[in-house]
Amino acid sequence: MRILSIILILLFLLLITDSSYGQQWRRERHHVLLSLGGSSFMGDLGGADVTERYMIQDIDFQATRPSVMLSYRYFLLENFAARGNLIYGQLSGDDNYTNEPYRNNRNIHFRSPIAELSVQGEYYFFSAERIGARYRRATRRRGWIGYNISAYAFAGIGGFYFNPQAKFEKENYNGSIPNGNLPDDGWYDLRPLRTEGQGYYPTRDIYSQIQICVPMGIGALLQINTEFAVGIEYGFRKTWTNHIDDVGSTYVDPAIYQKMWPNDPQRIALAEYFSNPSKNNKPENVTAPGQQRGGPFSNDSYMFTFITVYYKLPTIGPSSGIPRF
Repeated sequence: MRILSIILILLFLLLITDSSYGQQWRRERHHVLLSLGGSSFMGDLGGADVTERYMIQDIDFQATRPSVMLSYRYFLLENFAARGNLIYGQLSGDDNYTNEPYRNNRNIHFRSPIAELSVQGEYYFFSAERIGARYRRATRRRGWIGYNISAYAFAGIGGFYFNPQAKFEKENYNGSIPNGNLPDDGWYDLRPLRTEGQGYYPTRDIYSQIQICVPMGIGALLQINTEFAVGIEYGFRKTWTNHIDDVGSTYVDPAIYQKMWPNDPQRIALAEYFSNPSKNNKPENVTAPGQQRGGPFSNDSYMFTFITVYYKLPTIGPSSGIPRF
């Protein structure tokens, strides 16, 4: 009877301990995140040394640019959280970065800011924080399992803003505008220049600079102490636009710009220059009006890789009245 009483007491204490730990996540459910990393673009420009696009194999690492993210995460369940993100970065692509002959001859480049606001759900399919706590209680040893490594997958929805630009250089302009009317060297917005005849041809609408995206990816984090953790995250963005790089259809006759803006020679010069800056080293006349300039059936996408610092916001304990983490 005495042994049975001891066993029952031990089981009761164990249940109390597990229940207390099981509710700990409720007191640690508010987190803020600051992330720094890089952004990559997958579209018509640059990419691998092949004509076809092979998703992640077509990433142009030379065009990777910096990005930053600020996030707030809230745990709805012990292994599921909702997160809001505000991201700012740069995207770029350049046909000079690829040795594929037709892309390289096309000679188009771009850069664009990317500002994204998104929400996502995170499922923690592995969390050594909970396993490690039980392990340490049972053995009183840390071991590798006590280092609190967690991993998660996420998906969500968001919106983003982009504004493709390209660099004008007078020495490379071969149009008919008098030299005195040429614009200055520098970076110019591409959307107002209608480089593929948007707004002139009825079948080509002027694209919107605000679009929808679906973020998805994976991440892992290492708990440093009760307040801070560090992690790494990779996120891919599916979009429904083909014009992040301002390329997605066929070449147009540069004469249309004289008709569109007869009293604006600088705008005409920029449109002529950016619509077809090809090197003209292909004998097949592949950049003539009506020839393919970009892939009309493949939407652009982009991705981020972040190094992240997590901070658990303090909350008030249910009974102690003091901050808990």
